[in-house]
Amino acid sequence: MPSIIAWTISSSIVLIAFSVWGLLMFYAYRSTLETDARRRFAVASTASLLGWLVLAFVLGSAGVFQATPSRVFPALGLGIALLILAGAWLLYRSSALNAVIAAIPLPWLVGVQLYRVVGFSFLVLYAVGRLPGEFAIPAGAGDVVVGLAAPVVGYLFYKGYRWSCLAVLSWNIAGILDMVVAVATGFLTSPGPFQALALETPNELITAFPLVLVPLYAVPLSILLHLAALKSLKAVWEVASNKGLKCGGQPLREASHPAVP
Repeated sequence: MPSIIAWTISSSIVLIAFSVWGLLMFYAYRSTLETDARRRFAVASTASLLGWLVLAFVLGSAGVFQATPSRVFPALGLGIALLILAGAWLLYRSSALNAVIAAIPLPWLVGVQLYRVVGFSFLVLYAVGRLPGEFAIPAGAGDVVVGLAAPVVGYLFYKGYRWSCLAVLSWNIAGILDMVVAVATGFLTSPGPFQALALETPNELITAFPLVLVPLYAVPLSILLHLAALKSLKAVWEVASNKGLKCGGQPLREASHPAVP
């Protein structure tokens, strides 16, 4: 892999982790949490997000998730599933996390995923013959489109344009589907019992360091951010319904809490 691509991926994952962590920390201190609860949340979220980052670097660089033809079950698939399930459980059971998410303006929950443009690196690696097109094209192009659309959709909601809620809903669905396609094509093109595509040029890089950081960290985090945004959107939609408003337009913006400071 070209060194510039490897550096870009590694540094992007670190930037993503600290961006999301910073967003949580900032709004934790603007939430309804009491002082002690905020401190506990700060410690827990720091340990979770940054600890996860360190673990991803350590295990990824050690080749723990490297796919091989002899592996019966892909370790990366299990890792992704466990991370998403654990995050989803916290998202729906942790009162502290939900209080912080409620304090984060919806445009920020959407716009933060601008980082998805890092998927352009997949297209570059395909262009230089290091990734199979069956994976790189749908995963890379999908990520770039979702990433570029994130701040646009967030801005539409912030301004209260008509159908802005539907735009947020559609963007989240598209973003989740993009992740599903990326994970599916990643498994189907990687060496192992599930490989059905790219038989002549297996997708060996996606489970190798540093590219493995994308499915191991960015993919679960992106899906959890989508779930958080959908939960926030549901709350906004309920506000609109209770006030007899449509989910979109200036009246909704004034009636609901999401607003960029």
